[in-house]
Amino acid sequence: MIALVLSVALAAPPPLRLGDLLREAREKNPDLKAASARARAAQSSISPAGALDDPMLMVQLWNGPVDFSTVPVMLQVSQNIPLGGKRGARTDVARADAAMAGADLGQKERDVETQVASAYFDLFLADRTQEIDDELEAILNVVLRAAEARVSTGKAEQVELLRAQGALVQLRSERETAIDHRRSSWARLSALLDRDPAAPPGTTTRPGLLATLPEVAALSERAVRERPDLAGSRAAIEGAHAQERLARANRIPDLGLFVAEMHTFRNPMGVSDFLFAGFQVNLPIFFGSKNEPRIASAQAQLVAAQEAARALRNRVVAEVAENYAHVLAETHQIDLHHQLIPIARQAVRSAESSYAAGRTDFPMVLDSARELRMHEMNEAMHLAAYEQRLAELQRAVGGDLGLAQAAEAGHEERH
Repeated sequence: MIALVLSVALAAPPPLRLGDLLREAREKNPDLKAASARARAAQSSISPAGALDDPMLMVQLWNGPVDFSTVPVMLQVSQNIPLGGKRGARTDVARADAAMAGADLGQKERDVETQVASAYFDLFLADRTQEIDDELEAILNVVLRAAEARVSTGKAEQVELLRAQGALVQLRSERETAIDHRRSSWARLSALLDRDPAAPPGTTTRPGLLATLPEVAALSERAVRERPDLAGSRAAIEGAHAQERLARANRIPDLGLFVAEMHTFRNPMGVSDFLFAGFQVNLPIFFGSKNEPRIASAQAQLVAAQEAARALRNRVVAEVAENYAHVLAETHQIDLHHQLIPIARQAVRSAESSYAAGRTDFPMVLDSARELRMHEMNEAMHLAAYEQRLAELQRAVGGDLGLAQAAEAGHEERH
């Protein structure tokens, strides 16, 4: 018997804890891996962006006679040098791109964490639904036995027994719905963790509420400082500034330097080596048709980046306020259901004893049991919704608010 219990315990999957799942998602989520690779690629592109072009080596057979009585060979090395701050502007553009890629990675991490939390608490709700249905099934079995006893003694009609049996069948139907929700929630969660969805999930942990929550104004200020996509919008503005500088710098010529040496083989004149040096510049004379439109385009992109950053900031502040209100509303709902559940549970006990003693009718017992299930289900739904709203608020703020700790704390039973 002990061996059987140990084998079952070893075969059961370990319990799921949100903090562990969030860490696993950061390490294994394919979207995060892709965003991380893009951030590394962008970071590696900063140094090459401002580097000089490779020097050019040219070898020529120069002014050689047809009979090859002499063989003059020229070796030339040339180097192009951009002027006007072009290299610095290109470096700043690449640096801004890297900052935006890093911000995209940070925001993707927050998005994935929110999705993991949403799927986890949907899974918790499915588990809690099954627990509530098990509790209700125990109540209905008691009522069924009482109905059987009353029918057998002629104190009740057969319809009461049939209604009790029907309630049990309906409960089994609702349990199947909870099982389906559990499977779908696990499928979403396993995809985020890069796990096999066919593997059995563990059990979830009953979450708790935060002891305190900062004021919405403080959270909005924190979001403006820490939100990754806001950092990305600031980097986009810096990149647009650099693009404008680069467009203006294109009006300044670039300098090309070269040095060459020519050696003449079998030269009858005696002098066999000649040196050449010089420079060249491009002539940016097409201001109206090429350079000025580029500058105008860069200026328009800068305005677009600034306005997009302002619009994003407004959305972030609104998002924080909206999710903050949702969290507070769910907190109040949970408190109300903690007051309702003890009353509903006492009503079920009273109805059970009254029905067994023949002082009340069967519909009152059944209604009391269903009302208890409704309140417990509502409490579970609001608790799951609270945690999901808190996850969304945490994403809106862009920083940790204690979601993982609350999810593993276990809510204090006050009913």
